[in-house]
Amino acid sequence: MAISFADVVLAGEILLLTGAGLVVFSILRHRVKQLSLWKIPGPPSRSLWSGNIRQIFHANAWSYQEELFQQYGSVLRTTGLLGDIRLLVSDPVACTTILLKEQDIFEETPWFTETNRHAFGPSLLSATGAAHRKQRKMLNPVFSIKHMRHLIPLFQNLTAELRDILYARTEDGTTDLNMADWFSRLALELIAQGGLGHTFNTMNADGKGGEFSRAVKEFSPSLSKVAPWRPLFPLISTIIPPKILRFGAMCLPWPDLHNLIRISDEIHANASAIFEKKKALLNEGDAAFMDQIGEGKDIITILLKANLNASEQDRLPDEQILSQMSMLLFAATDTTSGAISRIMQTLADRQDIQEKLREELTEAQDKAGGRLGYDELTYGLPYLDAVCREILRIHPPVPLVQRMCQADTTIPVSTPIQTVDGPIKSIYVPKKTTVMVNVRAINRDPSIWGPDAAELKPERWLSPLPETVTQARIPGVYSNTLTFFGGGHACIGFKFAQLEMKVVLAELIPHFRFYPDKKQEVFWRFGGIITPGVRGSTVVGPQMPLIVERV
Repeated sequence: MAISFADVVLAGEILLLTGAGLVVFSILRHRVKQLSLWKIPGPPSRSLWSGNIRQIFHANAWSYQEELFQQYGSVLRTTGLLGDIRLLVSDPVACTTILLKEQDIFEETPWFTETNRHAFGPSLLSATGAAHRKQRKMLNPVFSIKHMRHLIPLFQNLTAELRDILYARTEDGTTDLNMADWFSRLALELIAQGGLGHTFNTMNADGKGGEFSRAVKEFSPSLSKVAPWRPLFPLISTIIPPKILRFGAMCLPWPDLHNLIRISDEIHANASAIFEKKKALLNEGDAAFMDQIGEGKDIITILLKANLNASEQDRLPDEQILSQMSMLLFAATDTTSGAISRIMQTLADRQDIQEKLREELTEAQDKAGGRLGYDELTYGLPYLDAVCREILRIHPPVPLVQRMCQADTTIPVSTPIQTVDGPIKSIYVPKKTTVMVNVRAINRDPSIWGPDAAELKPERWLSPLPETVTQARIPGVYSNTLTFFGGGHACIGFKFAQLEMKVVLAELIPHFRFYPDKKQEVFWRFGGIITPGVRGSTVVGPQMPLIVERV
């Protein structure tokens, strides 16, 4: 029997309607499972389509999120796409369950892993479960203190280049500079040389060699603008083949999306070229690295060597190592440059703290007869350590972490939640419910840190912390905070980042004074990684003008 065109069309319509029906049924079934979550206090939905997403992830979301915490407490209900309920959590007991005790249940969200897989490949930012643990097992030793010690001179030499540039720019007195641009260049060069054993020549005083730096620093601001639509990406990417998806994305009148694709391509191309060069050098033996940047002590060279000596079951394929390189170029640049910029802006606003820090650093350098080593930077400068801890507590570079529940479970809380049915001490969380860990809120919680929790006080780290801090048992890897997260997905390079920040401060603060530029208002864009900008400016990348003068 011949099949007519009408039969084909009818069959297609039936398949399409069946697929749409299954999607609708799945959504309705999930909403029914989430009914119990409506009892938890939370703000009214602002939109039938997007709920509260636009408000929570708006570039100026700080005041809205603060209002949510003040009004609804450390666990509250919000709404996402098409009425999907999301929990916003900063309760320490709940966070311990999410990040530690049940971290295999609370995995990265599909949209986070899928978009990062398309942007950087199968790296730590896109792997989950056993694949993530395998990558982490291979990478953890690479970020050990043993290897970090070797990077101190390299960090110091690179920061000295920036110091010399600032000297030249301040020859005739004070100067107004976009320090976010210079810190972005420096952070990229630090991870390029310390992480990849390569240079992008971003520290040229004339600005040449900064194209790749500009591309990288535009990634986060562009990503934040498309963030509300990222939850749709896993569904779209499973239906549409990658090449067609890419073509369709480039056809859309969406400059921010085009920018993300362009930057991803540029990062991948640079990482691929470096990777091929590394492999060729490995075949020549250790002596081949002696005239290379870092002399083979960079993170990726160490990883490649460890990977060659690993057992077959632990060894990572080339594709995954290449992906780690792309991931490092982005993640280590954006987070570190943002953190250094925030620290320097804070010191500019608080001249008393800046001057006290300058005294400690100058005295230590005079005593050492020059540059400070790993032990001095890590253990011998209590005020420097306190300044970094305090600013990173109040202003974490990544203010919100999202997880998706992979199975029905229950989350306990430290303080009973007042619901319409009375107080509850635990929350039933259905499978596929998104839980947002509010890093900034838990770092500033007055019930944990005291009534001055939101105030900048480095001195709080120079004496024993309140019992409420130690008793809270915040599940982070850094200073009783969640600044670098916790559990199996904690920031693997937080020691690397700490050293970078301390070296930059030790090299610059004794030689320069930094003041705020009162003619331009700096604000910090909320996003996956926060970035500074100037109010009213149309520039996409980070901006943080500071007035700089020699000491």
